[in-house]
Amino acid sequence: MQDYLSRFFGRPKPDGLWRHPGFLRLWAAQTVSGVGSQVTIVALPLLAAIELDASPGEMGLLAATGTVPSLLIGLFTGVWVDRLRRGPLLVFADLARVALLFLVPVAWAAGWLGMGLLYAVSFGVGSLTVVFEVAALSLLPALVGRGRPVEANEKLEASRSLAQIGGPGIAGGLVGAVGAPLAVLLDAVSYLVSAAFLVRLGATEEASSGYANGPRHVRREMPRPGA
Repeated sequence: MQDYLSRFFGRPKPDGLWRHPGFLRLWAAQTVSGVGSQVTIVALPLLAAIELDASPGEMGLLAATGTVPSLLIGLFTGVWVDRLRRGPLLVFADLARVALLFLVPVAWAAGWLGMGLLYAVSFGVGSLTVVFEVAALSLLPALVGRGRPVEANEKLEASRSLAQIGGPGIAGGLVGAVGAPLAVLLDAVSYLVSAAFLVRLGATEEASSGYANGPRHVRREMPRPGA
């Protein structure tokens, strides 16, 4: 695996992060999750078009419901995640996305799949993706040490870029090979694989002092424009 990684991210150093078991698990989980997110973005609109004969307006709204969470809850999520243990939160985000996406092929098989369900699933998966990404970023200092977050971020960003490039092609190939409903099911499996990596992460961390010392107002801790 290290030889494969070195082709894209450079030759591993004796003490580099490619030899850090905890970082490798987080990297693998985020890479799989990133591909899954890109597949979701493509597969759900294709499912709506193929199975529900969705109009251009409905498909546009479906695409928007998947991206708007980053605008609606981005700042709040950063403050909220800082109060919690990130490892379990990452596993929760993955498993919750598995559950939401699993609803789609089940509803299709039962004959009650509709645009309303797709809107809800898209918004839910988009929101959980925001939580996952923020939690993964916040976990890095505790996982790799405070002297390595920059190196870790560079590697995670490289894998994120690869997922953004390859994800749509994978989604199109899955839809063409097995059909849109089963492509969504396989997308759910990708998040299950990500969760499996994270369960074994084994990173020890403490909740932030603000959380440990008692409840505080999230809105007061959110950054304000111009501050």
